[in-house]
Amino acid sequence: MENRRLYDVGGKLIKFAWAVEILAVSIGLLISIVVSYSVYMQLNAHEREMSAGNISTILVAGLPFVLVAVVEASKIPIATAMMYARHFAWRLGFFIGVIMLATITFETMLNGFERNFSNLTLAIDDQKNASLRLDEKINSLNQQKDNINTVHIDTIDANYRRGVSNANRYFTENLASQRKTLEQRLAEIDSGYKDKIDQEIADLQNKEAQVYEDWDKERDALQQRIRKMLNQNLAGSSEEKAQLEKEVADLKAEMKQKMAEATFLTRQSVEDKYRALIDKKEKRLYQVSDFSSGKDALKEQTGTEEMLQGQLKTMGMTYQKRIDTIHHRIDFLSNRLKQRSEEDEALRAKYRQQYQSFTDEATHTKDSIIQRALKEKKNQLETYEEIQQKVKEIDGEIFGLQQQKLEIDHKINTLITQNQIYRVAAYINGNESARDVPKHLVGLVALVWFTSLAFICSVTGVFLAIAGIYLQRTYGAPGSRPDIEPETPTLAEVEHERAMHTPNGVLSPA
Repeated sequence: MENRRLYDVGGKLIKFAWAVEILAVSIGLLISIVVSYSVYMQLNAHEREMSAGNISTILVAGLPFVLVAVVEASKIPIATAMMYARHFAWRLGFFIGVIMLATITFETMLNGFERNFSNLTLAIDDQKNASLRLDEKINSLNQQKDNINTVHIDTIDANYRRGVSNANRYFTENLASQRKTLEQRLAEIDSGYKDKIDQEIADLQNKEAQVYEDWDKERDALQQRIRKMLNQNLAGSSEEKAQLEKEVADLKAEMKQKMAEATFLTRQSVEDKYRALIDKKEKRLYQVSDFSSGKDALKEQTGTEEMLQGQLKTMGMTYQKRIDTIHHRIDFLSNRLKQRSEEDEALRAKYRQQYQSFTDEATHTKDSIIQRALKEKKNQLETYEEIQQKVKEIDGEIFGLQQQKLEIDHKINTLITQNQIYRVAAYINGNESARDVPKHLVGLVALVWFTSLAFICSVTGVFLAIAGIYLQRTYGAPGSRPDIEPETPTLAEVEHERAMHTPNGVLSPA
């Protein structure tokens, strides 16, 4: 009796499984209708005429979902075949088929849940899109305001101060550079020649003094030499006179001695010989006496003095030429020094005049830059006033759009608060406002939620059918139902059943 009751429960489970599958097939057919209607609405939105091509488009869009819905109805028969299959390979194949068909049901349910979630969030998305459009308008106005609001008081003042500072810096730097150039040019004027010329003039003056000194020394030396020579000549004549007198006396004494010693025959020759020698010596003595103390001596002194004066004159002319040459050189160097000094002074005056002209021009340029900066500042202030007027108008438009955005945000908050998915996501993320929840987290919550529901829906019918078939096979007696006929198992089937249901080859009591 208990087996019969369980057998009937199995039949009810199978019927309930068919009811679930019929409902799943109905949902699939309804989805195909919705898809076809969506395509129809899209075609109608573009004001197209219902031609054969449009109708075929609608059918092609919906028929695949019809086929999917029909295929879903085959899950229970395939599950039945899996339960009654005798071979493991067939059971595995039917099991894979059941999984694939359950996957189709899973996709159908997930598609329905997704469309439901999309419809629930459609109003929220519409309001968010409206808010985004307002944000774009506000951003566009802000961008427009930023594009025109390019002039600021601080910038104007900074530009003016920078212009004045640049003018002053330009003036100072250029003036310093020009002054440095002036100093370099003045330094390049070589005044070392002054020392050289002065030194050369001093050397010439020293040389002149040395010439005079040499002249005096040479003149004195010449006078002393000539006078010494004259004195030596006179002294030599006196000595020669004394020598001659001695020789004459000696000859006379020798003659007297020889005359006394001579014979009558030789006396005359001895006398003639000595007389000739004595006459010769006396003539020489007379000549020397006239040179040293007579007219010849006076004449010799006069000639010597004239020679001295002539040599002194010649020497004076020679030294005077040297002195004149030195004077000419000194005059030339003095004139050259004066000329170079005048040229250098003129060049310095020229450089100073150029520096003064540059200073005047730089001052004029600085004043012009400052005046131009002041004029530009006035123009920018006028432009600033015009821009601020436009900015106020744009701020008014932005304020109106922000008020509209606040109203839309209020509607969005209301819709989000009414949405369970958003609330759960807010609880998970810890946000006080459901609006602040990241969109990917909302999608994740919806995916987990809808996936679990779709999975349960896709396998419920199959599990019910398998459970019912299992109860019927396990607790249904052979012959108790007219549609179940007893089968005589083969030996291989008995061995297979024993291997499947008994551990270690021992038959289970059940």
